[in-house]
Amino acid sequence: MAPLRIAVIYGGISEQKAGMDHYLHQVLPEMQRLAPEHRYVLIDHRPQPTPFKSRFEQLILKLPVPPARVTRWNLLRIPKVLSQFDLVFSPGLYGPVFIPERVASVMVVHDLTRYLFPRFFAFNLMHRFWDRLAYPRMLRRYDHVLAVSQTTRRDLMTLFHLPEEKITVAYHGADPEFRPLNPKEVQDFLAHRYQITRPYILFLGTLEPRKNLPALIQAFSRVADGISHDLLLVGQKGWKWEPIFRAIEQSKHRDRIRWMGYVPDEDRVFFYNGASMLVYPSWYEGFGMPLLEAMQCGCPILTSQVSAMPEVVGSAAWLIDPADGEALGEAIRRVAQEPELAEQMRTAGLEQSRKFSWERSARITLEVFEKVLEKKGPFHF
Repeated sequence: MAPLRIAVIYGGISEQKAGMDHYLHQVLPEMQRLAPEHRYVLIDHRPQPTPFKSRFEQLILKLPVPPARVTRWNLLRIPKVLSQFDLVFSPGLYGPVFIPERVASVMVVHDLTRYLFPRFFAFNLMHRFWDRLAYPRMLRRYDHVLAVSQTTRRDLMTLFHLPEEKITVAYHGADPEFRPLNPKEVQDFLAHRYQITRPYILFLGTLEPRKNLPALIQAFSRVADGISHDLLLVGQKGWKWEPIFRAIEQSKHRDRIRWMGYVPDEDRVFFYNGASMLVYPSWYEGFGMPLLEAMQCGCPILTSQVSAMPEVVGSAAWLIDPADGEALGEAIRRVAQEPELAEQMRTAGLEQSRKFSWERSARITLEVFEKVLEKKGPFHF
């Protein structure tokens, strides 16, 4: 492929390593490594330098005056500069809708929870505008869509009637830093840094309704008398987090349920390694990064049998109905009490995790770029 000028829409991306932010921070450097001949230009409205942004060219476009600054930035400011690029890559939730006809375009869809489970979200007027009008138009306008799982691909075809040939699946990878560690090192680190000295069951992710955490808390409470574990909730508060803390307060075992808050990226590997299991009973996931990270660390997993979660874990995890709290409690009890079962799950997870990598995701993305540019024909140079 000839060298390309690629506009990467960075305005909705933060420096946090979660969700779509984490995705771009991993896949873009891998794309740059595989295809260094291309110019990757981050289009942003924030002039402040960051470690990630400093690795790439940047084009800073000032935000319009209020109201709805970022929305108007996407609609009005970005389209004015796109004619100088060969391809527009929108890796976040939203991007420009108006793109010059001769410029190729690829967007990434991470999940469609807000369409399938709107009750999980706190929508404002602007969210509703984007989701009902702008987002469907984006999907129709872009030349190709990358979905992070077959589940997301099917949802795009069902909800928006996108043709099958317009969607390519590119699974996430996980950082190589997520790996099995020395058990003594893990034990010492957790005890010193976080005062964790008891065996524990782990949840890791944003505290929000779709993660189904009240059900996890209730399931843990059912079996807590028969096991020696604590339940650790690792992650920052999202929206509608209040029922989660009410469930903790109502549990007779609330003294064994700890909310750890946000944990730095470099510490998460210790939490996975030290856990007896990761329990991830979400109602819906477009992919589910903690599942892959946990498998790479050799952590047994209990997760839901819906959406993309079975795709990620394959036969390595115990799959449960997220609506069946009794079954979830029984699964927790058995994995906690049966070391041989936990070891089988650990080994199977390590094997399953080898099917995913950021290099594979980056290669697929670059192949999609090439495909859409070929379809554009002689307009490109």
